[in-house]
Amino acid sequence: MKYSRFIIFFLLLDSCVSPYDINSSQYHQSIVVEGMITDQPGPHVVKISKAVQIRDQVLKTEWVTGATVIIKDDIGNSETLVEKSSGNYYASTIQGMIGRSYSLVISTKSGESYESSRERLLPVGDFTDLRAEFQMNQETNYLDQVKSRNGFKIFLNSEVLPSQESRVWWRWTGTFEILTYPQFRTRPVPNRSGLTVLVPDPVPCSGFINRSGALVQASPCTCCICWVTQYNQIPEISDPRFINNGRIDNQYIGFIETNVRTFYDKYYLEVEQLSVSQAVYDFWKKVKIQKENSSNLFQTPPPKTSGNITALSADATPVIGYFSASSVVKHSIVLKREDVPYHLNPIDTLAISCTDAYKFSSTSKPTFW
Repeated sequence: MKYSRFIIFFLLLDSCVSPYDINSSQYHQSIVVEGMITDQPGPHVVKISKAVQIRDQVLKTEWVTGATVIIKDDIGNSETLVEKSSGNYYASTIQGMIGRSYSLVISTKSGESYESSRERLLPVGDFTDLRAEFQMNQETNYLDQVKSRNGFKIFLNSEVLPSQESRVWWRWTGTFEILTYPQFRTRPVPNRSGLTVLVPDPVPCSGFINRSGALVQASPCTCCICWVTQYNQIPEISDPRFINNGRIDNQYIGFIETNVRTFYDKYYLEVEQLSVSQAVYDFWKKVKIQKENSSNLFQTPPPKTSGNITALSADATPVIGYFSASSVVKHSIVLKREDVPYHLNPIDTLAISCTDAYKFSSTSKPTFW
């Protein structure tokens, strides 16, 4: 059987749309739904997009707009979500409560209807001893420290409640500060001799201008310092084999690369532990298998990973994705530059706006920084 290559965009964390590269004909023209309600204050978000086939290596999310999206519970409460940006539907008032059940209902503007299974919001245990262990995977190259296979492996100890039935879901978000030099951007121009020379062409937000070939600062730079957000690319879920007396010790959470950019200053890491239903657990388990074994997808057909959302209308576009009701606990850790057991050079010179350096870059300083 021939398998087409598609990109499925999955929200591994709240504001991140991460591409999930799979090889399967089952996702042809599918819509992708990802939503969650938790016992934490909102807003809770449901994202609806389309599976995107890889063409010429250009990836662009195709959002499903104009849909009616409703979250409802098992005692008659409901909220119609508001589409604040293309394909991103926000709830403003509803908040999950442990013991209640919730479901998601979607009606597209083309008349197709979908509904999730009813998800009971289970409690979740706490976790302790969030820690980082440095792993040296390569010799340090002091001439090039922009990329590295060295970094910190993140671990924790987890409490698993009986009501969780051995199911736990972890996800993390990391933040680091970067410095760029947009005033040093140049552009090639021909001189009178016909040779091409580079002249200053500072990015406007740098605050610098080119005055007769000289860089002059006219105003403060507004795009030199950014904070970049990273997310786990592979879902982490519990393995019942490693649960002993309601505990999981030394649970691996993720790997944080150490280089001159990620550790220009420090790295702030927040980890969440979530309760999860059997249906959503199974969904992420299959996603994890495909992510970890992506090199073998051409040899064997990938397992079907449809999720807990089904089509209600006849001839509806196939759907893949999930709607989860989860309790959440979270803790954070700060990894310092001096925690790296060797000298890190100063950050390299990027002659661009810091907002263009990484996909999830912002000039807004986080409240926790």
